[in-house]
Amino acid sequence: MTTPNVTSSDKTELFIELLTRYQQRVYLFIFSLVSNHADAEEVLQETNLTLWRKFEEFEPGTSFRAWAFQIAYYKARALRQRRQREQVRFGEEFFERVAAAAQEKPDDFDARQNALAHCMAKLSDKDRDLIRRRYRKGGSTKTVAEEVGRSIPAVYKAVGRIRRALFECIQRTVASEARA
Repeated sequence: MTTPNVTSSDKTELFIELLTRYQQRVYLFIFSLVSNHADAEEVLQETNLTLWRKFEEFEPGTSFRAWAFQIAYYKARALRQRRQREQVRFGEEFFERVAAAAQEKPDDFDARQNALAHCMAKLSDKDRDLIRRRYRKGGSTKTVAEEVGRSIPAVYKAVGRIRRALFECIQRTVASEARA
């Protein structure tokens, strides 16, 4: 971004637009590498900071997503190396294969998000409420069971049934949209 006409305000606006558009995908990519929400949040913050600091190096017209994924990969790898002394879970080859597979995956995130909204709307009010309670921040099967006055196993089974129904609905919806 060495164009003389680009103002600091334009640069900031472009960065915010791109970061907002890809933030959730970057988080999911990071989570696929670290498999822990707290670690994923930490790596996401480090990634965001690096993206901002290095935004001058970003070439407009190229893939911000790929650039962000690359930085996230290195940040996740650095965290993994820092944590290696604590506990080794997977070998380096496995880590690199997961990263490569996540980057090669088709970018159908938006289609899946739209399908989820469509499928959630098709649920009964009772099922939709149960899913929202379970997956809100800090939600657990135990807290939902207490809130709705049902046993933990009953809530667990109900959430499992609803999740399967949502998964199947999303698969059908995305597949039908791909054919259209």
